[in-house]
Amino acid sequence: MSYQLEKGCYTGIIKKSLQTENVFISSTRFTTNQNEGGLHSHKNPIITFIYQGGDIEFREKKSYERKAGEFFFYPSNQPHKTEFRKEFSQNLNIEFEEFSFLKDYLTSSQILSSINNIDAKFLALKLLQELHINDSLSSNSIDLLVFDLISSSLKNQNIHKPKWIETLFELLNDRWQEQISLYELSIIIGVHPVTISKQFRKYFNCTYGEYMRKLKVKNSIDLIKNSNLPLIDIAYHCGFADQSHFSRNFKQFTGFLPSEFRNL
Repeated sequence: MSYQLEKGCYTGIIKKSLQTENVFISSTRFTTNQNEGGLHSHKNPIITFIYQGGDIEFREKKSYERKAGEFFFYPSNQPHKTEFRKEFSQNLNIEFEEFSFLKDYLTSSQILSSINNIDAKFLALKLLQELHINDSLSSNSIDLLVFDLISSSLKNQNIHKPKWIETLFELLNDRWQEQISLYELSIIIGVHPVTISKQFRKYFNCTYGEYMRKLKVKNSIDLIKNSNLPLIDIAYHCGFADQSHFSRNFKQFTGFLPSEFRNL
């Protein structure tokens, strides 16, 4: 037996929320001692970004692990329930209004299959920042950021990437703490350094240095929210020269200072 949740209703505690012309956006907090109500669905389609904790969820007769730093798409009226919750979890929810022009892009979960990229994660954190600012400019800013989020997913789906780009992507993400020279990269993936240089920005939407700094910031997010390490130790662990260098880059990509993000 399943029940339906109306717009703006969730099984967790809503910390902050904001209604825009196109979406209802909110941050929700969950703990293991909450009664989450069993199998349920939502009236409207929702994109959820988990920025702390995670859970194991049941839907479509299967169980899925939901981890911090990942997006999940819920079509309207799709039953699901939480089977196991980490001690403390927090989500950002983007719920699409029935007559929103943005809803036209959400024809299926496949539309959002490539949304879990590094730039999408930073857009989600900038959405979270606007939700906390909540001034006269936030409503329009949120609608534009949501459109950017969907657009980036559609763009990534439509780009055909050479095999060596996929190999390079995996290599950089696996070895993000290392300093790998262009010459070494070319040997590992079997592509001339000039080709890598010419094609990198096309497929990564930034320079090599910018991408590696993004990876360092991305990998710091979980440590900030799910560990008690001092921020200076996180800065060094993630390869930044000092805490100031870390803070500047974190602020640039997410909109938050590391200390602000830790205290959310």
